[in-house]
Amino acid sequence: MGRLRQTVPLASLFVPTRVNTTIAGPGSPALFSRPRPGSRFDPGAGGPGISQSCDSNFLDGALEIRTGWPFVFLDHFQPRPERVERLWIVQVRDCPQELGSNPWPKLKALQFDAEGRTVERPVAELLAQVVGRPVLIQVQGSLTTADVAIGGLLWTHSWLEHHHSVPPDAVLIAFDWPSQRIYGEDLRDINEKGRRAFVAAYHLAVFLSAFPSQSRICLIGQSFGGRVVPSALHLLGGGSLHGRHHEPVARLASTRADLHVKAVVIGAASDHDWFDPGERLDRALIGCEQFLNLYNRKDEALILYPSLIRSDHHRAMGRVGLSNADLRKLGPLAARYEEHDLHDILGPEHTLLDAVANPKVARWIAPYTGAGDPGVLPPQSETPPGVARGIIGRMIR
Repeated sequence: MGRLRQTVPLASLFVPTRVNTTIAGPGSPALFSRPRPGSRFDPGAGGPGISQSCDSNFLDGALEIRTGWPFVFLDHFQPRPERVERLWIVQVRDCPQELGSNPWPKLKALQFDAEGRTVERPVAELLAQVVGRPVLIQVQGSLTTADVAIGGLLWTHSWLEHHHSVPPDAVLIAFDWPSQRIYGEDLRDINEKGRRAFVAAYHLAVFLSAFPSQSRICLIGQSFGGRVVPSALHLLGGGSLHGRHHEPVARLASTRADLHVKAVVIGAASDHDWFDPGERLDRALIGCEQFLNLYNRKDEALILYPSLIRSDHHRAMGRVGLSNADLRKLGPLAARYEEHDLHDILGPEHTLLDAVANPKVARWIAPYTGAGDPGVLPPQSETPPGVARGIIGRMIR
């Protein structure tokens, strides 16, 4: 049991949900624990996320035996060779955290070797592999360490694949930005993460600008990843990002209208009016072909979002979607936008994993990955949280 806990980040399944506030070094969770929310001021902390609601179905049925969950679950710790070949981690953690800074000297492209260790590979190899193939790029939210970012992508792919909602030949990329905890104080930390999200967006846009012509790309971002993704689209659409006070203005040298980019955001930590003409991200919909916003009007983590320094003090797109006034202001661009409210699926949770494990959500995402109509999906069964935890406990004894 002790050895398993050192390998598998599952402590939250076996211990009470009360959080140990001691931080074991900046950006690291406490021993044997996952990154956990510090408070409701931290809207990124739930992702990739594990549901802790005692009255809701644990992981929305993701651990139900009839769905084949042992194969999905164990795939994260010994991934299938045919998937590892197409799995990449693009890491910008060592890049300068200044808006407009050049990511290339420090950007890393990583893959797993035969022993399951990450090794650095030339970016040119990744770009050669994506030619003629669909690409799925996932951007994590706040309080996410590098291993959790990779695990989140594996989980997303496992469940979209299970629901026939991702092309079988897709190249998978975890875009891993430095979203781990930086400061012990919640407000200071989350505002710094809001700043870094714009930096990560610039680095993502620069990376996408190097893709081969006619590349088919699906971006998935959760929480602050839902700020990174539309901000990168805004840059690809010819827009510029500006910081606060002394921070520089960042823009790309040229746009890439030849890229076929679609985007999905879940619980996005972005202001709901930023797509409006004249607002911060008003060229985001120009930078993509389709944009899916999966919001949750019961999301507890985004209640206090308007209080954050790195917002314009409006409600979050991930909690209210776009208003009718926003949609009217978009004019013809509104045809590129789609939204769904996940409150009946997620309840108050702010989570990526619960969302992608749900067959209804997978059906909504499928056209954006290039999978088209996933067809008839397996029925969703009900497994009480206590039963799911008991199954896990018996499995590892």
